[in-house]
Amino acid sequence: MTIRVAFVGASGHAHLVLDDLPRLPQVQIVACAPSFPEEDMSRILNVPGKAPAFYADWQHMLSVIQPDIVVACGRNDTHAPVAIKAAQLGCHIFAEKPAAHTIEEVNTLRRLVREHQLIYTLMLPIRYEPPYWTAHRLVREGAIGEPLQITAQKSYRWGAQRPTWYADRSTYGSTMTWVGIHAFDYARWVSGLDYTEVFAYHANLAHPERPGCQDVATVMASLSNGGSAVFNLDYLRPAAAPTHGDDRLRIAGSEGVLEVCDTGTRLQVTTASEHIPSWPLEHTERSLMTDLVRALEDGAQPLVSAEEAFAITEFAIRAAQAADEHRVIPL
Repeated sequence: MTIRVAFVGASGHAHLVLDDLPRLPQVQIVACAPSFPEEDMSRILNVPGKAPAFYADWQHMLSVIQPDIVVACGRNDTHAPVAIKAAQLGCHIFAEKPAAHTIEEVNTLRRLVREHQLIYTLMLPIRYEPPYWTAHRLVREGAIGEPLQITAQKSYRWGAQRPTWYADRSTYGSTMTWVGIHAFDYARWVSGLDYTEVFAYHANLAHPERPGCQDVATVMASLSNGGSAVFNLDYLRPAAAPTHGDDRLRIAGSEGVLEVCDTGTRLQVTTASEHIPSWPLEHTERSLMTDLVRALEDGAQPLVSAEEAFAITEFAIRAAQAADEHRVIPL
């Protein structure tokens, strides 16, 4: 069958759909619309093959087209309104994070997805990267015993500039929900542990031209087994650094330590009996988009389920709230 896709926005991780199109011939991008008036939609309009229909108004487009899948990947504050409208129309949803800016939006999305029995998944692709994919299996197999302490990092270059809407928190949201959510998710997924309370700090200190964007943040969380987690987030990676980002993960367990290091490319495992600085990595052909298509065609469960997407979004929102209010927030 043909799976009809409509894009609202062309920012962020739109490539998570576009890059998989050659191996998904049943997927057709039928329409697109900007998430805000001045958004550049050329990435979508210039896809090979038949050009998608362009609409100036995304709400009108969704009502007219009613596609099988709506891809919400525009300005941060638009993801939730787009997904809510799509869900009301019975469309499945592939959303960029943040899934929402408020707990109320999360609860609305959760209710609509359940009521309409929709597939919803969030653009959290790091789970599929070989070091994290392999680490997930090793922890499940007990390679380091019970995970007890987590340390993770997301560090990005600022680049030549950031969009003007980063200057306004009402449109940007928070670095917790935009950047930190990746680390919150891969740490939770690899460790298999939930967060039970959170405290955090964040600030804009190095980029006053975009005051709505916090360029430094630290998040501390308690874990469901009594352990703890610390996350460091920043936009301070120097321009001369060899990669745009520097992702890291360290999980200390009762019987060993597992570390994803070297900008997220190497997995190191140390136990009482062995030290393996470069554990052989497992690769998967799966991706967020192929999982979504399989879910539509065969009923398979996406690797990032709707409930996981909403839960990790709620954690990120609560982390930003904890930083704003300077208090510990139970979850």
